[in-house]
Amino acid sequence: MKKLLPLFFVICLSLLTIRGLWTDGYFPMHDDTQVSRVIVMGRALKEGQFPVRWVSDLGYGYGYPIYNFYGPLPYYAGGALYALGVPALLATKIMFSVGIILPAVLLYIVLASGVGWQTALLGSLLYVFAPYHAVQIYVRGAVGEYWILMFWPLIVYGFWGLSHARQRFSRIAIGAIGMSGAVLSHTLLGYVTVLFCVAGAAAYWGYSIVAKKFDRAVAFGTLALIVLGLGLSSFFWAPAALEMGYTSVAGQVSATADYRDHFVCVGQLWSSLWGFGGSVPGCLDGMSFVLGKLHVALAVAGLAVWFTGRREKGKHVVLTGLVLAAVSVFFMTQYAQFAWATLPGFAFLQYPWRFLAVAAFGLSLLGSLTVEGIKKPVIKAVCTTLFVLLLVLGNSKWFTPQYTYEKDTSTFETASDLRWRASRISDEYLPPGIIRPTEESQVIFDTIRKRDGLAVTGITDTATHMRMAVETTQSASIVLNAAYFPGWQYTVNNREVQPEVQNGLPVIQIAAGVSVIDARFTDTPVRTVANIVSMITLLIVGGMYYDGKRKTKR
Repeated sequence: MKKLLPLFFVICLSLLTIRGLWTDGYFPMHDDTQVSRVIVMGRALKEGQFPVRWVSDLGYGYGYPIYNFYGPLPYYAGGALYALGVPALLATKIMFSVGIILPAVLLYIVLASGVGWQTALLGSLLYVFAPYHAVQIYVRGAVGEYWILMFWPLIVYGFWGLSHARQRFSRIAIGAIGMSGAVLSHTLLGYVTVLFCVAGAAAYWGYSIVAKKFDRAVAFGTLALIVLGLGLSSFFWAPAALEMGYTSVAGQVSATADYRDHFVCVGQLWSSLWGFGGSVPGCLDGMSFVLGKLHVALAVAGLAVWFTGRREKGKHVVLTGLVLAAVSVFFMTQYAQFAWATLPGFAFLQYPWRFLAVAAFGLSLLGSLTVEGIKKPVIKAVCTTLFVLLLVLGNSKWFTPQYTYEKDTSTFETASDLRWRASRISDEYLPPGIIRPTEESQVIFDTIRKRDGLAVTGITDTATHMRMAVETTQSASIVLNAAYFPGWQYTVNNREVQPEVQNGLPVIQIAAGVSVIDARFTDTPVRTVANIVSMITLLIVGGMYYDGKRKTKR
């Protein structure tokens, strides 16, 4: 009960960060496709597709495999609500809110299990009130980037508990779930998360061997956590990595999103004007990249308190926070340009300031220790209250949209909104050869364009299965207005055919008369194997968690 009451305060204060969501209407953001993605996910789930990879309404009506590449986890939550009948806009706001508040809740639980509740209270609120958290929510609309924040505490909780023999299996399982959740929430930061974990594990192995403190159980526990985390999420990341070449994703690494133009000037980390614009070359960006003055001050104070007291308690918190904060700040500045050019896949991150999220986590861990060294309960309570008040009063003002506007939830569900407005914002998952519409009248509505001498009767039309009867007076080449991608299988009168692909679209030859064309989106061998690996890993992780909990109760 002593630790549950502060958790209640954490939740209540965290509600201040979402008050801007729960107003009438909606608000603008850079990635203004969130409601659309919830809708198409919900429709795919209602059609029985799982895991969801392909959606039909986006991509100008051609459809595309967005959830084969783009972190699907937040949209599974929002889409499930929509599939159950929750209005699209409400389902999206619930999805937002869960991703905003849960990071604070989970960090509190993790810290409270190893240090004092005051420390956990301060750390969790530093986490949720980080300035960049407000940028993610109300400026960029980067849902995956703030959903991933809830899984980092689970990962460190897993690593921190590997030295406890009775808890080891359950901690590995929780850490693996955290890593899997990170990968499934945001593809790019999930990749960074895995790299950080691998680097940390390698550093631990090297240090323990050199220092002759090698603990086989702990060392192999780190390896098991990473492998199981990757195994759980393999159904997503394996196809994403191996099938990316069939899309236009590579084109996103371009002159407008070149990481060399988006390094953060060091002064911007301390002070930069708040705005709702974008990132530009130089130091005059339209959005803020501040770490937070209070965050930095408390992080420095937390380090000083811990080193002065030389306590063993909190050592893992200090080490994790210091490494994450220092490394992430380094990667945001131009001093890391060589590292960005060298590390594989880093060009796809596009914006070095994405590491602000990692820095916020590290600074929150360090800042939490500011009150850990205070021995007198009254002084400790007063200091905790003072820091929380300064944090909430100073930072809550950033958690508000630029403005709100009225837009009925049904408007988001229209073909115009899905196939034109939302599709124009994000079309990188279409095949490179697809000719993009330049005006709304060019958006696709018919799978087969009607023309003289050709009649089409639709029989089945879902995201992953199209079946239609085509009657023609002579043999013809039929263009299916559904983007070609590995996994699509085509039959004509129950005979499998291999289409010719022109401008990213399949072209099928049919004879005169009536032909039944059937197109189904199926799993490729890569997806099938990855699905099986995820299912097997899920059973292993579940068994390890159960075994670990059983040993703890002894």
